[in-house]
Amino acid sequence: MLSQILGLIWKIPKWIIELLSWGKSFKNNPIIGNYWLNFFGLHVVRVIVAHTLFRLRLFLLSPIVPSEYRREFIENGYVLKKDFLDNKQFSKLAKELEQFEGPVREIIEGTTVTQRIFMDHKEQERAPEFKALVKNQLLDRLMRYCSSKNRPPLFYIENLCNYENVNPRPDPQRDLHADTFHPCVKAWLYIDETNDKNGAYIYVPGSHRLSRKRLKWEYKESLEACKKGRKRSSERYWDGSFRVSKDDLSEMGYQVKKLSVPANTLVIGNVYGFHCRGEALQKSKRMTVWMQARDNPFNPFFTPFPRGTARVFEKVWRRVLERLDRGKINSGEQQNFYGRLSRPKPTQVAD
Repeated sequence: MLSQILGLIWKIPKWIIELLSWGKSFKNNPIIGNYWLNFFGLHVVRVIVAHTLFRLRLFLLSPIVPSEYRREFIENGYVLKKDFLDNKQFSKLAKELEQFEGPVREIIEGTTVTQRIFMDHKEQERAPEFKALVKNQLLDRLMRYCSSKNRPPLFYIENLCNYENVNPRPDPQRDLHADTFHPCVKAWLYIDETNDKNGAYIYVPGSHRLSRKRLKWEYKESLEACKKGRKRSSERYWDGSFRVSKDDLSEMGYQVKKLSVPANTLVIGNVYGFHCRGEALQKSKRMTVWMQARDNPFNPFFTPFPRGTARVFEKVWRRVLERLDRGKINSGEQQNFYGRLSRPKPTQVAD
């Protein structure tokens, strides 16, 4: 009994900190997942406050990027730029990534296997073309602006392998969803062309913006996510990453868009907007430079020291990954190894 009380005393501050930051689990945090608090609007209030502060930070950071990128990001929820690098630089980068060896995390999601190498500063020193991409001025400013935090993202090399795993479960990343309750960004520089064969990125333009219908949907989902035991459907997701049905999309007036793009295309997406990994029609692979930027949505300020704070975040995230590795490896959903990421063939780009 005493140990339970002490455990509760230790957990309450943790739950409160999560409530006032990026915590989103309705299952693991009894404050976030409290039915009556959400009945009276807790989740909706968190959504509104986070989005208000996000737009404020975007406004303050607007001078660092050209107006056409700002308009595209605010209107659609993503920035798409083809031929991001010049042909010679992209060709060198693609060749370097194909041959690069590093610590690989291989994650199993249904029939999909995702391989990633976390490219911290130590790994970047072994990859000069990748390091040059990280220092690209336009990429740097776009990511600092779109994240609204003025901080460079975390960088990975990612290789997506379709139908590599014989697993009857579906890939959860192929269901349209919002990553979390607040705006944050992920980005991809596509090393390979994306199409129906290897699963193009799917996005719902405009779904990143708040509207009366979107807030109504958020309220409904928050109450569903609070259900316990047998009332909780096995097909739903309780980690705060809500899935959206076709009927709900139609009710909210959204249209799905498939972003089939050529190699050397940069896509930066606000993943509060509905999105998913497109269905691949055949066994295939595609490689990207994958980036993500997520921070406390309730902090009204952005950092004036982008490089220094990025280093701190990188060190913290490396330790988080190492902690998460143990559980995922033990459950069988992940394996780690040192080596190359496999691709079907090098990307051919003329000089």
